[in-house]
Order: sequence, then structure tokens, then C-alpha cells
Amino acid sequence: MSALETQIIDMNCRYLGISTLQLMENAGKEVARECSRFERVAVFCGCGNNGGDGLVAARHLSGMGKKVQVYLFKGNLTTAAEKNLRVIEKCDLPIETINDSSDAKRIAHDLKNFDCAIDAITGVGMKGELREPAKSVVDAVNSADVFRVAVDVPTGHFSADAVISFHTPKVSGAKVVDIGIPREAETFCGPGDVFAAIMKRTGCEHKGDFGRLLVVGGCQEYSGTPLLVANAALAAGVDLVVVKCPSYAAQKISDPNIIVNPLESEFYLSSGDVESIVNSDFDALVIGNGLGVKPETKKAVNEIVKRVKKPVVVDADAIKILDGKNIKQHLILTPHSREFTALFKEDASLESVKKYAEKTGATILLKGQADIIAQGTSVRFNKTGNPFMTVGGTGDVLAGITGALAAQGAENFRSACAAAFLCGSAGDIAACKLGFSMKATDVIEAISAAAEYSKSFI
Repeated sequence: MSALETQIIDMNCRYLGISTLQLMENAGKEVARECSRFERVAVFCGCGNNGGDGLVAARHLSGMGKKVQVYLFKGNLTTAAEKNLRVIEKCDLPIETINDSSDAKRIAHDLKNFDCAIDAITGVGMKGELREPAKSVVDAVNSADVFRVAVDVPTGHFSADAVISFHTPKVSGAKVVDIGIPREAETFCGPGDVFAAIMKRTGCEHKGDFGRLLVVGGCQEYSGTPLLVANAALAAGVDLVVVKCPSYAAQKISDPNIIVNPLESEFYLSSGDVESIVNSDFDALVIGNGLGVKPETKKAVNEIVKRVKKPVVVDADAIKILDGKNIKQHLILTPHSREFTALFKEDASLESVKKYAEKTGATILLKGQADIIAQGTSVRFNKTGNPFMTVGGTGDVLAGITGALAAQGAENFRSACAAAFLCGSAGDIAACKLGFSMKATDVIEAISAAAEYSKSFI
């Protein structure tokens, strides 16, 4: 499990009401239990939550009557680690601060008086090569005649005799302990999924770095739907959105934020439009919203889906006219139950979604009271959203968010999971204010608030 996957689960736990402090307490207690056979224990703690786990373990070991010495690296501690430091300070546990690599010599001498050393220095969050003073300290511990225990994962080149991993094995041979992470933190979409899917900004970016999304939709009867897709995508952080639609529909769209390119066809997408679409500059494509289901449109849609190899969100009318043989790994399908049944000739259910996600390799986001998202053997669920989201256009909003995240570089499955949670959360925010008066545009306006809500669980 990567550092990002761990952060996703941690954020989703907080969303479910399980605090970092609670998980840290459980983790430290399990580490202490595993080390209880030793009488003299040195605990090396970094400044992150892995260090906080070590501080909790030190407190529990001291409570068992063990001789405990905490070695704490100098730096700014996370909020949870800081709180546990305050606790062990009040408990009068001995703490020595590691300031620089020169302290390693003293530590090597001290370790002659211990029979166990616990590595709670970096955990899964470590990036790159181990730097000083941690490198010299690890060298000192590796050279000592002690039993070495790593918390969750070993720090750098720490030579662990045992690794105590939380929830899942992070390295081969690790002993996995339960620290109270609920199954729902992994099976249900949450704010951690949104955090993982949205690109991080450093301030050195340029226009287009956060994705170019192409939207193909609209026809004589429906000109507003591609506009909903485009505005939802912009609200989800994509840099540029281009709408390509039949010329009649293009004349109806007026929005300075959207680039509108009229196609050769006048009223309905046709084969003559395919080259213009597949040769466009884009990172992801959303197709189907308001397209209609004319025979010439069906032929064009299937040709486009076959030729485009970048992420393609297939929604609305495109689902109705998609040929099953063209469903490949690069597609994200967003059907409701009737559309699913029409496409796959089976009733929509968890088992049928899993079946066709595994068979085709595509990502399937089945919209419903509880959304089902599947790709290959991976399955997630989403419970955000409300009955007021039956209003027309909310499916277009979901398609736009999904396309925006895919255009920004998120994997298809991650894009779908994050979009389902984000769209539903935006709908919940809008519904709190407007109830049955809510419109699809209200959901779009609430996307930024929903994203900020997700960020509050970091």
C-alpha cells in the first residue's frame, strides 16, 4: 500500500468519524503489545504520524513497567503526534531530542543498555533517500545488539527483525495488526478519493497543465446539456474545455468560459464530424450528452470511441447507441440502471456490474441510490447524493466532473470514484439550501464548496 493509498484511507476514516488520534492510539498499543517481551526499549520517533505511533507505544510500554527511552527527532510535529508528545511529557517519560548526526555516536553508546529498538521515524510517507540525521541514527541502531522492530514499514535501510504493519502488509513478511480501520473506509468513496484525484498546484504551472477536456454533445433538440458538462468540468478544476457540437446547437451556446467549435453537421453528429473530433488536442473526452440517437450519430459515436485511445467518458445518448464490442479499457461508462440493461442485456446489479467491468476492462459507474463503481476486480460504492438529484442535468454534471478529473491525469477508476463522491456532495450542499427547487446549475455552483469540504479531512 502506497503513501497515497494510506492517506486516502486515513481521510475516509476521519469522514466516517474515526479520528487520527484514535487510530494512532490503537496502532501504538499494538506495537507495545508486540514488544512486551522486552524489558528495555528505545523508541525512535520522527515528526509525522508514524512518530506519533511510536510515542503511544512508548507510553504503553512504560505502563507495563518496561524501561523506555524516547529519542525524538527535532522538527515540527503533526497535530496528532504533538498531542501524544504532550501526554508522555506529563507522564515523565524520558525524552531526548535528536538534533543532528553527531547525536548518533551517543545513541550507539546508549543502545548497549537496551534489548529492543523501535523504528517509528518515517513510515509510508518517506520519499527519496534517507537524509541526515536519520541516516546516521539508523546506522547506529543497525549496528547495535538489539532486536529491531519497524512500525508499519522500515525507515530507509533500517534492518528490521520484525515489522508491525497496520491494516495491510506494507512489506513482505510483516505482521499485520488491526487498528480499527473500518472496511467502509476502503469500500465507500470519500474525501480521500477526491484529494487523490485532484492535481496539486505548486504555483509554477501554465494554462493547460491541468487538462484539456473535449465535450462532444448537443443536437437540434438539446443544446444545453454539453454546456452543463463543460461548466461542471471547469468547476472541477480542468483548465480548458472545448465543446464540439452540430452547428445549429453551437449557435445556441453562449458562454465566455467555454470554447465552442461548430461541427460540419448542422443538426446531428454524423460520420463527417469524426476526423475533426479525433484529431483535436485534448486529454480526455466526454461524449453523449444531448447527442440524440439518430443512425448517423450511432455510426459516428462508435467510430470515435474506437479511434480515441485517451480516457473517454461515455454518457447519456452515447450509452444507448454504443456497440458492446467497442467497450474497452479506456472507457468510463456512466449508465443508470435502464441504460445498463439496454447496453448489456442484463438487469443492473452488483454482480452484473462486476461481471462486465472485469470482462471489458472498462470503468463502470452505475448511478443509483448507492452508486456502484467497478473496474476489473476493483469495486467501490458511493452514498452521497439525495432524491432531489433526479432533476434533469445532474447526470451531465457527473460526466463533466469525471471527465475533468481524467483530463487532469487521474486514473479512470479513481476519477469515477472521486467524481461520484464530489457530485453527490455538491448535490447535498445544494439540496440543503434549495430542496426540491434545486437545479443542475445549483449543483455546479456547489462543486467548489464540496471540494473544500473534502479538503477539511486532510
